[in-house]
Amino acid sequence: MIGIFLGAPLAGILMALASVVAEQFLAVIAGIVSQKEIVLDVYKNLSFFLVASAIIEEGFKYFSAVFVLRRYLNLRRFKFIAASATAGLFFGGSEVYLILLTNGKKIWDIRGFDSNTFFSLSAVVLLHILTYLLISALIANRGENTRFQALKTILLPTFIHLLFNFLVIQKGDFTNWLVGIVLGITFLLSFFSILFNFRKLAGSTTGQKIQ
Repeated sequence: MIGIFLGAPLAGILMALASVVAEQFLAVIAGIVSQKEIVLDVYKNLSFFLVASAIIEEGFKYFSAVFVLRRYLNLRRFKFIAASATAGLFFGGSEVYLILLTNGKKIWDIRGFDSNTFFSLSAVVLLHILTYLLISALIANRGENTRFQALKTILLPTFIHLLFNFLVIQKGDFTNWLVGIVLGITFLLSFFSILFNFRKLAGSTTGQKIQ
């Protein structure tokens, strides 16, 4: 239980911070190469930098799921699922906190936000919980000798992340409905993957080659 209530939250927070550091490093490199400052305005358009950010975040989730939750903390079955959801919650919460901090807001300022802003921030947290769960389910479902396992595992969550970003950027009349549909589909993918492959999820990964 220590792994779920202590290890998983810590993993989620650290992976969120590591993602921010990696994204800032990428922004610096991109700025040097293009000789143009990369600012937060890039998040208003679906650009290469936004795609790279999604890959970075899902990659860090994969890393923590495989090497922290399953290998280091040795979590299995429902403990692994609960830890994945917990890590995703703290990953998303950390990202929301950083968003608020960047905009000069405090966490308690959420109470004064309009319904659309509150929905968007809540959707960010749900996105990270569900993509973390999906990554964990895919880890349990994959074969032991599959090549390029990491790339194949984060491909679908990264696509979902990018689709979510695209919908948020569009801000159309039906955006909230479409975001809800995307999150709902992600939940169903995770749920049925866990349900139909529970034996693999419960099985030992001792000696398994992880790429």
